[in-house]
Amino acid sequence: MLSIGLMTGTSMDGIDAALLETDGEAVIVPRGHCAIDYDPAFKILLKSVEYAIWRFAGDVTQARLNYTALLQTYLTDVLKNVATDLTPQLANYLTGDPHQPVSFDQVIAHSTFLHVTAVNRLLEKTKQKVSDIDVIGYHGQAFFHRPSQGISIVLGDGQSLADQLGITVVNNFRQRDVMLGGQGAPFAPLYHQALAVRDNKIPLAVVNCGGIANITFITGASLNDVCGFDTGPGNVLIDRYVQRRTLGKEFMDIDGKYGRCGKVDVGIMDLLHEQAVIIQGSNFLNKKPPKALDSNDLQLTIELMTRLDQLSLADACATLEAFTAQTIVSSLKQVDVKPNYWVLAGGGWNNPVILQALQQQLCHQLGPAVQVKTADEFGWNSQAMEAQIFAYFAVRSLKNLPLSTPNTTGISQAVSGGHAYLSKTSKPTSVVMQLLQANPAVLTGYIPITPQDALSP
Repeated sequence: MLSIGLMTGTSMDGIDAALLETDGEAVIVPRGHCAIDYDPAFKILLKSVEYAIWRFAGDVTQARLNYTALLQTYLTDVLKNVATDLTPQLANYLTGDPHQPVSFDQVIAHSTFLHVTAVNRLLEKTKQKVSDIDVIGYHGQAFFHRPSQGISIVLGDGQSLADQLGITVVNNFRQRDVMLGGQGAPFAPLYHQALAVRDNKIPLAVVNCGGIANITFITGASLNDVCGFDTGPGNVLIDRYVQRRTLGKEFMDIDGKYGRCGKVDVGIMDLLHEQAVIIQGSNFLNKKPPKALDSNDLQLTIELMTRLDQLSLADACATLEAFTAQTIVSSLKQVDVKPNYWVLAGGGWNNPVILQALQQQLCHQLGPAVQVKTADEFGWNSQAMEAQIFAYFAVRSLKNLPLSTPNTTGISQAVSGGHAYLSKTSKPTSVVMQLLQANPAVLTGYIPITPQDALSP
């Protein structure tokens, strides 16, 4: 089957789209990839939606009703943008009218539109026709993740995407896992395992570094031979701090330009371990896996912010980047696996400061024989991998194959998930129709629709 995967991460930088030929099992043949970067204005709008949802503890209805006012609060209180009113600029970007108020639903609709754009760009690049594509795996934009409360809010209109493109769409991958008691993340491990088995690269560890970092340990080919969990921050604290320190003029430490000139503050590193990842009074870093994070679980407390602000921006970035590397390596204490082969995937490794810190700390922990390679050096495509995961999972969802296991999300047994949407403008391909006839439950998301499900289409 030809499947397209679409992924936009917690960093909210843009969309990755990947074309995969796959059976959702052993066959994995990459056929192309493209990416689109978000306009800085749209990133601010997405972050403001996230802020609104968090202000109402995951109540999307209240976030939607109060969004216009909370957008202004986000600009002044979070971005510290007091010198210039950005609201007209944001409105002009989204609506073409600087005087028109921006709504919550407009932001989400534009996100879906940009995913349509990404698919069309990928089709053009790979010289494929719409009729060639069997299914699209559409992750959507994650805004709020509270698995302990049975909530995972990932917004994006699967039906609209299917209708606009004329292709069957699967989304809402995490909801079933969360509602059945799982953490809803990470979902990458089963795809990492499939690649490792395909390439006969076992045992190994795969570390994905995006907004959040997660790790997969693979020791064999069965579902019991893979485990995975979130380790802590990827880029999220660094991005957040740079954005704040530069008053919104910069969104990240590009290529480690600040961190590589700085020195690590050991005292603040200790404080980060104590304060930066506290969830409901418990330190996430001390919790045993499986475990998962929301980007907003990571916080720079007032004490941390005060201490970091006393440093140069270079020293602050160096310290936060070292913290990311250290939390990844520290995860080895929580598993009985010490692989010598490590594969690094995700945009976080474009920051050479994090990469070098990880290599040094792994060498210190495991010895000089440890081999650390980027996914590209390993023969995988680091930039495309997260999108490929959901191309792969879209097919698995149609086949009712597991997306998560007890060793990856903590769910009681391996389960499938996802919700398939048929286009109202064209018929499914014959292979998709056969799979739907065998597995009609995917058309209702495998579970009865409840009011809470409606929050995360």
